[in-house]
Amino acid sequence: MSETETSAEVKVKIMLDEANLAFSEASEREDTAGDRKPEGSAWEEGRMEGEYDEADYQKILDLQMKAAIVCDEHPELEDKTAKLFESINETNGEEVLKTVLADENIMILSKAAVTTFILRFPTVASFVNKGHPLVLAMDEYMLENADAQNWHDYNNIAQERGWLSE
Repeated sequence: MSETETSAEVKVKIMLDEANLAFSEASEREDTAGDRKPEGSAWEEGRMEGEYDEADYQKILDLQMKAAIVCDEHPELEDKTAKLFESINETNGEEVLKTVLADENIMILSKAAVTTFILRFPTVASFVNKGHPLVLAMDEYMLENADAQNWHDYNNIAQERGWLSE
C-alpha cells in the first residue's frame, strides 16, 4: 500500500465514526426534529472563519441538515454505527465496509461529514496547519495518522465515492 492509500479498515472506521458523531451534532442544532433547516446548524460562523470557502458554506449547511434528518428518522443508527465500529478488526474491514456501503442512511451520514471535512480542509497543508481536533482524538488510528495521511484518508473516501463532484 502506498503512503497515501487507505485500507478498508481505516475507511470504515472513519465512515462509522463520522456517522455516529452526526447524532451528537444533530442534538446540538438550533432547529428541531421535523422542522430542519440549513440555518439550524450549530456551527458558529466566527469560530469557523477561514476553515471553508464561502462558496461551500451553503453546501455544508445542506449536508448537515440532511444528516440531522437521517438522525431524526433513524435513531437506531446511533447504536448500529457504534456496534459496527466496535466490531472492526484488522481482518474484517472489507466485510464491515460492504455492510456500511449497503446502508443508504449510514452513507448519508458519512457523506455529510467526510465531504464537509474536505470542504473545510481542501489541501493537506490546510489540515496539518490548522490542528484539527481529529489530530488530538483518542482514537488510536487517528493518533497514528496525525499528519497528512489523515487528510489523504478522508480525501480518498470522498474521491472513491464521488462525493466531491456532486
